[in-house]
Formats: sequence, C-alpha cells, structure tokens
Amino acid sequence: MTTARRLDGYTLDDWESLDPQEGRRIELVDGRFVVTPAPAAKHQRVGDRLARILDDAVASEGMEALTAIGVRVGEHFGYIPGVVVTTERVETVSVDVANVALVVEIVSPSTKKSDRLEKPAALAAAGVPAYWRVELDIADGPVIYCHRLNGGVYSDVVTLTPGNREPVHVVGTISVTFDPADLHKPRR
Repeated sequence: MTTARRLDGYTLDDWESLDPQEGRRIELVDGRFVVTPAPAAKHQRVGDRLARILDDAVASEGMEALTAIGVRVGEHFGYIPGVVVTTERVETVSVDVANVALVVEIVSPSTKKSDRLEKPAALAAAGVPAYWRVELDIADGPVIYCHRLNGGVYSDVVTLTPGNREPVHVVGTISVTFDPADLHKPRR
C-alpha cells in the first residue's frame, strides 16, 4: 500500500527515486510533487537550440549546458529547468544548486507563475548567479530576460529581443551573442 502524501513532505531523495513519467515533468516544491505536462515542441526546440549555443560557449571551461536535468535547490525543493549551465560535467539525474552557474526557464502556459515569481526567488536565495526567462508568446520570436544575482536578488541585465543580436554574459568571462528569433524559426 502506498500513500498519496507524506505528512512531513517529500524530500530530494523521494524525488530522485521517482521513475520517469512519459509526458510529464515532476518537480518538488516545498515538499510536494508538482506535475506539469511535458513541454510542447516549440518549448523543446527553443531549449535545445539555446542549450547548444550555451554548451559551445562554456565547454572550454569544463562546464556544460543541459536540458531536462534536475536541480537540487533544498531538502524539499527540486526543479527541472529548461536549460541549466553547470560548473562541471554531470553524470546523474540531478545537480546540486551549488554547481549551477545559470538557469534558463522557458515559460509555458502551465508554469507562468512559477517561472516568473517562485523559481527566481528560490534560485536567488540558493545563490544561483544568473537566471534567464524565455517568453515564447511573441509573434517575431522569443524574448529573453537576462538577470544576474545582485545582493541576494536578481536584477535585470539585458532583454534579448527578436531581430537583435546583443552580447550577454553567461559565466566568468564567457558571453554569447545570438538572435532569439533563430531559436524557433525553421532552419532550412
């Protein structure tokens, strides 16, 4: 017999022991499992293309950019961001927040509140140096709001808009320059 909820809340160990669920993303938020639909194709395309850009930029420093990897934020918090830049190579299903240089969340209809308010607050409190939020519901292409940790909260650094190429700091001395429109348009 299993129970649907533990009175003392679920932990990172509980979260990491879950079997993957086809078509679902399961995060741990304040000791509760939060289940959302798997991202749509546009969301995945943008995440995959952005991960390639970031991975190419950070590889020479022994870092990597990954999609769909868990981030262990606290005993009762575990998120699965759109893209994560880690400070070292990861071989597990999740990475400790101390080894994360950048989190990128791609906003979906079911995650708007969390991606805009809850996750940035939790990640800032955990000390993640940078947080980018990608808004997809723009006609010309995604808009990317880039934030850096400043005094325990995220402050705006730059907003990347479709049709414009502007350098944005990733980590250390590494910056990238790209047009957000290229993240979703057909490649042929």
